[in-house]
Amino acid sequence: MKKIQVLSRLDTHIKHGKIRVKGEVAFAQFFHGWLENLTIPSDEKYDFYDIAHYLPQLAVDAWEAMRTGTDDLAVLYRQRYEQSTGRSPVNLMELGENILEQGAGINVLRYVLSAVVGERWIEDKVDAYCHAQSTALQGMFDKFLRLVYGQGLFEIIRDESERGMKGKFGSTELRTFVMAGRTMFTFARPKKKGMEVSITFVAGDDDNLALEAGIQSVEANLPTAFNMIEDVITRWPKTQEERIAIFKSNNKVAPLAVHVMRRAQAKEEITK
Repeated sequence: MKKIQVLSRLDTHIKHGKIRVKGEVAFAQFFHGWLENLTIPSDEKYDFYDIAHYLPQLAVDAWEAMRTGTDDLAVLYRQRYEQSTGRSPVNLMELGENILEQGAGINVLRYVLSAVVGERWIEDKVDAYCHAQSTALQGMFDKFLRLVYGQGLFEIIRDESERGMKGKFGSTELRTFVMAGRTMFTFARPKKKGMEVSITFVAGDDDNLALEAGIQSVEANLPTAFNMIEDVITRWPKTQEERIAIFKSNNKVAPLAVHVMRRAQAKEEITK
């Protein structure tokens, strides 16, 4: 598929296609204009050149141009996108962005490119391309599961009666909290003005392999997230006695909802 065919199919989708999500038309229109002005040397030089497999990359480039551009075309369609969705476009690939907003934007790309290519594989390729950082982070957490969770941490958490635990590993604090059959793992570092950067994963509390573990929230960029996990891995003690000494129970470790509940219960106790 050459660029001229992509433009034609985009035009057809904009005018007559099945629109599945808000913001889809605004992005498709911008993508059409952006791609029309883009020179692709190989596409112009070779008759056999097929840009279909590169559409996820091109679509993300166009999205970023619409999201951050200051030219008239970007400003116009960014405003149209915001009017249609009620939200501003976010970076679709960068960790630390709003996960729900990223998902909504990725769906826009998936549906537009699916209409252009006419085959489902392009949607899977968009997902893989946009979730590259999340996939890398999941792989790093899997390394933690092998070298830390599977090397004593699971038993420490299992044998502790207190639901919250924490330990300091270099500049990184690891916190765990067990609730409703799940274990939360939070890696955090302090930031200025009492703030912190953090990443949180969740896994079943009875599986020492944590095969179903996944990312819950990310408040850090990819290098920082990697470094925090690596802090814990490299400093995890070699003996269980040392591990127990460094990773201890702490009743202040809990998700915000639990803290709110505890404060409410304490207030009720006082007023009785």
